Amino acid sequence: MKMKKTKNRMFTVMIVPHSTSRPITLDVSKEFITSLFFIFVGVFAWAGLIIHKQIDYWALKTENRMLAKESEYFAKEMLQVRQMADNLREMDRETRKIIGLKSKKAVIQSGGPTVGELERITKYLTEKKLSITPQEFKQHVFALTSETQELKKSFTESSNFIKNEKVRWNATPCVWPVYGRITCGFGPRIHPIKKYKEVHLAIDIAAERGDPIRAPADGEVILAAWQPGYGKLIVIEHNCGFMTRYGHCSKILVKQGQKVKRGQTIGLIGSTGYATAPHLHYEIWKNGRAQNPKRYLTEAILK
Repeated sequence: MKMKKTKNRMFTVMIVPHSTSRPITLDVSKEFITSLFFIFVGVFAWAGLIIHKQIDYWALKTENRMLAKESEYFAKEMLQVRQMADNLREMDRETRKIIGLKSKKAVIQSGGPTVGELERITKYLTEKKLSITPQEFKQHVFALTSETQELKKSFTESSNFIKNEKVRWNATPCVWPVYGRITCGFGPRIHPIKKYKEVHLAIDIAAERGDPIRAPADGEVILAAWQPGYGKLIVIEHNCGFMTRYGHCSKILVKQGQKVKRGQTIGLIGSTGYATAPHLHYEIWKNGRAQNPKRYLTEAILK
């Protein structure tokens, strides 16, 4: 192909075929070539713009599809969290009913979307009729978070109550230290040896000499020695203000400062001190005041 520039601003384009055919010549102006160039540039620019917009469209469509999927996923997750919160709240009510606590009014009853609302959200998202905005998600999550915090406080309160009750139960002398017949009750009586009126701040439980005396609650031995009237005496200090005394023992099996558990053998039945026969002189004190031990024996305390 050869090009020749003419004097009148024309270009001659000659096409020479490889066969024996005659060459073909075309005379074109400079203005025509310039116009043709700009037309080609314009077509390519327009095609590039169309392609770019098409790519943006498909990218946006893909992103919207992904956002819809994410919204559906989070709505379903919120539905599960709401159902779990409702189950926990019901468990909290049942727990409080069992342990005798009043229902906590601070637990949010109206905050957060209901199960029905969240189910409708999930349905709409599945049918692609609704999308949840980030602000709506934020509101739902805030409400659920607030209710979860209240439930946590309520469970903590119930847990602390149960722990305190466990400590109180372990410290309460609520089992028989020795099984036998109560020969002398709590209250006014005539002293069996000195024959004068007195207030008997204990109960006497008849038993065989050498029978084991067991601690009725956890505690610490604060006295294990001979005392006037009591003979060989054991005194145990418990939590929650309780203290117990065991008089007339034939043998003491613990020592001062020793920790004991409920049911542990601490001594043996005897008749040391002012006693006419083998028995256990059993006292219970709470916050410095003598208590009737019969009120704390298992059958009585469970009523």
